[in-house]
Amino acid sequence: IAENKKLRDLLDESINSQEIFARVLIDKDSPYLKSVVLNKGTKDKVKIGMAVIDDVYLVGQIIEVNYTNSRALLLSDLNSKIPSVLAPDDIQAVISGTGSNFGTIEHTQVDYKEGVKNKEIVAYTSGLGGLFKPGIPIGKIDNNSDGKINFFSDFTQLNYVKIATYKVGENK
Repeated sequence: IAENKKLRDLLDESINSQEIFARVLIDKDSPYLKSVVLNKGTKDKVKIGMAVIDDVYLVGQIIEVNYTNSRALLLSDLNSKIPSVLAPDDIQAVISGTGSNFGTIEHTQVDYKEGVKNKEIVAYTSGLGGLFKPGIPIGKIDNNSDGKINFFSDFTQLNYVKIATYKVGENK
């Protein structure tokens, strides 16, 4: 019943969108690679670099595609680097995966740590990488740690995801 309700909600949301809905087939959780295999591929117009979204939260991006399925690299993977904005102060940063169920903030233009105290800081995609549209929620900063991002989605509980692409500029 819960699965049917979730699918109905996804279908209602997709009426005016260019998104592809996929089921997670394999959840490969190893110390080195955090990825999932999805049941959509090139026959469904999936391409490398497309965003993978759980509900409204970014969970990763497509890194491999064949005719019937694809592999998505999750945000928690060591190789994941996402250009982002730390709100409400609009600080540009890069969120990197750690291999664990959280990320870290790297490459900030200014020191954000003083402004974090007693504030809720949320990370969104910045759109500067050219693959993701700006404003997709990623996670929030744990105030008790040094740049630790707690992702909004639980990557161990992914069943269905949206695969989306966004045109950024004229050449994309």
